[in-house]
Amino acid sequence: MANETEVAREAWSWVRKAPELAEARPELIAWGGDASADLLCWDASDEDPGKWPVLVYNRDDGQWRRYDCGMVQFLVRVLRGDFDECPLGDLSLWGREPAVFLNRHEEDRMWKAGLDPWTGEPDPYAGMFGD
Repeated sequence: MANETEVAREAWSWVRKAPELAEARPELIAWGGDASADLLCWDASDEDPGKWPVLVYNRDDGQWRRYDCGMVQFLVRVLRGDFDECPLGDLSLWGREPAVFLNRHEEDRMWKAGLDPWTGEPDPYAGMFGD
């Protein structure tokens, strides 16, 4: 994410910003991205990490926006579809509650058991391509 942080800092200098960010000088730290190459960052200007808002560079609309919540609340709100509109260009997570987290071992176990780990349904391709 160090490289993404540098990309975000560079993008901040020339990318359009929501009006409330016109004079902002955030300390950007990238923590994520999505399939449409959006950048998800903290504004780490406050000494208390619990107060760091999320800044998103949505490449689809070419603009930075601020979300006054932490990373976890931001992700929960995306999964619940709980913003006025999706803050990301990639809509694959928008309104996808309930979300599932699987570690690599559980995902492998489910595939080997012939189940799609993301749906819990039988995998129609199970056994067709070897183990």
